[in-house]
Amino acid sequence: MPRFGTHALDFDVVIATEDKVLDARHFNVLYGVFSACGADYFAYVEPKMFQAYFLKSAQGKRRADDLVATLTELKKLMPDYVGVGVGRSQGCLAARFGWSGKIKQPPVGEEVQKAGAEASAKRG
Repeated sequence: MPRFGTHALDFDVVIATEDKVLDARHFNVLYGVFSACGADYFAYVEPKMFQAYFLKSAQGKRRADDLVATLTELKKLMPDYVGVGVGRSQGCLAARFGWSGKIKQPPVGEEVQKAGAEASAKRG
């Protein structure tokens, strides 16, 4: 695990976006799913989008797979979530690490846009 500073590393990115602004109940459910997924970093970045970043490893891939499966099941089991789109991408991103070795802000790079575009295309 890198320490302090900015590093380019391989990530697995999972993004979920909704076709409408999330109300409190929908937000709380999705926040719970993302906060429990074991991501190396996750963020709620706009009124309709959650992002999770997993450092590339066997464990990271399994956690990303589990998150995608959970979001897919949520859409199937609860009609209120049918408008949630899920996107995933893998590749190199720039991440900024703090003194503790934890990621301090959302990593940046082309793969984030790819996952976001896929999530937007899969809504509803």
